[in-house]
Amino acid sequence: MKVILLDKISKLGEIGDVVNVKSGFARNFLIPHKKALFASKENIEVVEQKRAELAAISEDQKVQAQANADALAGAEVTIKVAVSEEETMYGSIGTREIEDACKAVDLEIDKSQVQLPDGPLKELGEHKISIAMHPEVSTEIIVKVIPE
Repeated sequence: MKVILLDKISKLGEIGDVVNVKSGFARNFLIPHKKALFASKENIEVVEQKRAELAAISEDQKVQAQANADALAGAEVTIKVAVSEEETMYGSIGTREIEDACKAVDLEIDKSQVQLPDGPLKELGEHKISIAMHPEVSTEIIVKVIPE
């Protein structure tokens, strides 16, 4: 399915690009979140006329995201978990648990911003977690996983 992007999407394209994506991705994510429109001739003309305005809005969002990232940089959160006698964790820690721990110490992030490239955390100790505030802006926080 061809769509025209209204926002910069990492690994997909820039504002105004016409890209071919899977129909489910377009219908379930891009279009409802107002990140893309169906690539009809009318929509392409509208986006071309508004390209500068969309770029300015995106730049404002980037500046705001950079300010939020600077405020979060180097923050530490602690998560207590149940462990066995051998000091191994029961279960794992995913994006939702990290989001909840951040909100407990007044750090405003969304679970969709938490980047766990190696999957959920399954070991005790300190872990550096990347938080993507914007497609071009990210920061790191430290998550300490300790036994209860």
